[in-house]
Amino acid sequence: MLSAQQETAGEIAYRSIRSDIIGGHLAPRSRLRLEALKEHYSASVSTLRETLYRLSAEGLVCSEGQRGFEVAAVTQEEFQQLADLRELLESHALRGSFLKGDLEWEGRVVGAYHKLETMERLMILGDSSRSAEWKHYDREFHHTLVSACGSTELLQAYSAIFDRYQRYQIVAVIFRGEAAAEEHRLLLDAALGRDADHATAVLHQHISACVAHTLETGQLASTELSSIELSSSRTHGMPGKSEALTSVGEAAWHRIRADIIAGKLIPGRKLKLSSLRDDYGTSVATLREVLNRLASEGFVVAEGQRGFEVAPISEQNVCELADLRLLVEGRALEDSLKKGDVDWEARVVAAHHKLATIDADKASSDPQLAERWKQYDGQFHQALISACGSEALMHLHNAVFDKYLRYQLNAVSSRGRVVADEHRMLCDCALRRDARGARDILQQHLRGATEHALATGTIAAQEVFRLEPP
Repeated sequence: MLSAQQETAGEIAYRSIRSDIIGGHLAPRSRLRLEALKEHYSASVSTLRETLYRLSAEGLVCSEGQRGFEVAAVTQEEFQQLADLRELLESHALRGSFLKGDLEWEGRVVGAYHKLETMERLMILGDSSRSAEWKHYDREFHHTLVSACGSTELLQAYSAIFDRYQRYQIVAVIFRGEAAAEEHRLLLDAALGRDADHATAVLHQHISACVAHTLETGQLASTELSSIELSSSRTHGMPGKSEALTSVGEAAWHRIRADIIAGKLIPGRKLKLSSLRDDYGTSVATLREVLNRLASEGFVVAEGQRGFEVAPISEQNVCELADLRLLVEGRALEDSLKKGDVDWEARVVAAHHKLATIDADKASSDPQLAERWKQYDGQFHQALISACGSEALMHLHNAVFDKYLRYQLNAVSSRGRVVADEHRMLCDCALRRDARGARDILQQHLRGATEHALATGTIAAQEVFRLEPP
């Protein structure tokens, strides 16, 4: 992480605008005029444009092409999606923390609860001026509860979803008083007693009641209605790939990211701005913002005055990603099997047909074939979960899938017939609506891919490369 002195203007603008959107200072549907933002955030128009595209990828800003940008709307549908995803991630992280947390962790949990409980007591007594402090300490308490889970990838995913969820709480001015305070106390007791089952049950009640309270009061609905006249031609939520490539910086981000995933930019490689400028046809200033964005995604390491390098790969990281992908894809797959119709079945069958035509063994030694296999593998897994009904869940899956794919493409060989059989069995389970069987095959699929990546020695070799003197 860069110090304040080392942060670029783009990083500072990104943090500030993101904070203002989550905190409600930039209200939903607010038009984001670059000239006005330039004065307020002391950043150039080009830097602000790249910042807003980055926030668009996170679902906090809407890109409207030539019409500019606006703060993303809030909807009851998205709030429910974020609530479900938050519960999925937080429940999993709680179980990890309860297993691994030590006495120091317990002390942090007790301390975080004390601050939250103090604010809640004041709020219950009618001191509404404490709302901002209360939300800060609410976030701190929940993050402290999961902080000992042992997975950096899980914590990063959880933090991003929690921020988007909390934006809804702030916009709708949600405070449930004594009920919420009691749920926080029960979570504390469950943490100290290491009772994960009770904690996840309380968490379910906590989040469900928050959503129900919001819908019952209608505070979120009134915010939605204020922007109902919007044109259907506008782009809302997280952009698709075709929408994202609308600036030089976005194009460079896409290309460098793809080259890191494919292993063309190998783990540990120093990323010299002058070389990248020639390779990607982008200015040094834009590249610096792009690399900071990739650092926030975990693909690049920012080393302050020493510059940037491609993020290393490690056994711990691939295991974290496999665990997170199983959690997210497993839930999305289960939901798709419940909700999918005949059109969904057709998408699954079509995607599997294309994937099955490529010999994985040959693809491992043929770069062009490997690119097609990567494309079709992604399309197949995307098709499997495409009926899950949650854009937020699918967006997180895409991000985790790409980071995990990097390990698969860095492996020196393929699992060949085995992986083809697993894909066929996944397709068969999907068509039979066999959720239990599909999850078991997915777990086998990910375990096999992870063990293969570790067994090839690729990870160890890349770690040695990173330790070599510059």
